[in-house]
Amino acid sequence: MRRMILPALGVVIALAFASLAARSEERPPVQARDGSVSVGGSVSNSTITTTINLENPEILKLLRETIADKNASEENRREAEVKVAELAAKLGFTSQVVTRFFEILGEQNVPEEKVLLRLSEIATQFAATRDQLAALEPDDPHAAELARQAKDALDKGSLTEADALLGRAEESEAAALREARKLKQRAQEAEDRHALNLAKMEASQGDIALTRLRYTDAAKRFAEAAAELPAGPEDERWKYLSAEADALYRQGNEFGDNAAALSAIERYRHLAEVRPRNVFPRDWAMTQNNLGAALGVLGKRESGTARLEEAVVAFREALQEITRARAPLQWSANQMGLGVALGVLGARESGTARLEEAIAAFREVLQERTRARAPLQWATTQVNLGTALRVLGERESGTARLEEAIAAFREALQRLGREAMAESSS
Repeated sequence: MRRMILPALGVVIALAFASLAARSEERPPVQARDGSVSVGGSVSNSTITTTINLENPEILKLLRETIADKNASEENRREAEVKVAELAAKLGFTSQVVTRFFEILGEQNVPEEKVLLRLSEIATQFAATRDQLAALEPDDPHAAELARQAKDALDKGSLTEADALLGRAEESEAAALREARKLKQRAQEAEDRHALNLAKMEASQGDIALTRLRYTDAAKRFAEAAAELPAGPEDERWKYLSAEADALYRQGNEFGDNAAALSAIERYRHLAEVRPRNVFPRDWAMTQNNLGAALGVLGKRESGTARLEEAVVAFREALQEITRARAPLQWSANQMGLGVALGVLGARESGTARLEEAIAAFREVLQERTRARAPLQWATTQVNLGTALRVLGERESGTARLEEAIAAFREALQRLGREAMAESSS
């Protein structure tokens, strides 16, 4: 399919003619059975090519010279006009158009032996351009009128005028395009605003569901909020997806819903991929910590140790980014999760290495979660420490670990009631 280039129409025709000439020189004309010349095989069956090639080359040469010669006699000019009119009738063009063809031949200094070839190329290109102009249907009324005028000018052989009119049509169409793009941008901005507001409303409903302890409903709302967001506010999408995972975790942890806990684990793994460590180290670390917590919840309910082992790895990964020096409170929460996972693993294993690690982790937590700074968290940590010491003490012949366990429990009792103690150690 041919492409139509609107600007500089007169130059386009000349350049197309020159380009076709170059290709013709690469591929020599083929002599057809009827004696006509085929231009590279591309227009050998066209009426235009056949008509021109059946003309007398000498007459065409004289026409070109006569039209180009401003000093030609009046008689020669009249004879040329008659011949041009005959050729124009055969080709289906006006005499003005065919006259312009010969003018182009003169302007380009086409050698005598290539007149037939070049005239055929010019006429063929002109016909294609005329058809393309006729097919133009601009939506902009002003551009449509200018395009119509350009076709009329082309039909009269006024290539320069047609080119200028198309230039003006192009400017009008370009202005209409710019306005359409502005409207499109405003529509897109309005769509994005509505989508963002809808997402916020969905998230607010999720917050209400959390308040009512309806974690499954909350997770659904947060997922819908993330899906409604337009392209762009990825921080908001991250926040909603994280809230979805957290709601599923709470459903799994507080209501014993293993399917929800498993869904939370899947969500956290995905979030860790969305925000990788090398780009979002803190977000990645927080996700690793939450992943460890979800794995720990499920691992405690399973007979095996695979989930708990994964939980330990996740907590250790988080602690590589959230250090005690950078964020002591967050570090202590991660350290606490690690200690709990190690303690459960140690209780299920025959050795004591995991229990020793758990005890060490809890003791480190107590350096940040002091009784004065965070009394409730301090008491909870004392319960976990006491539990790990008790399990370890039961495996040793001495009583030192058990005595330490009693001391830790008594410390916790000063802050927690008996029921709270039982819940903390469960």
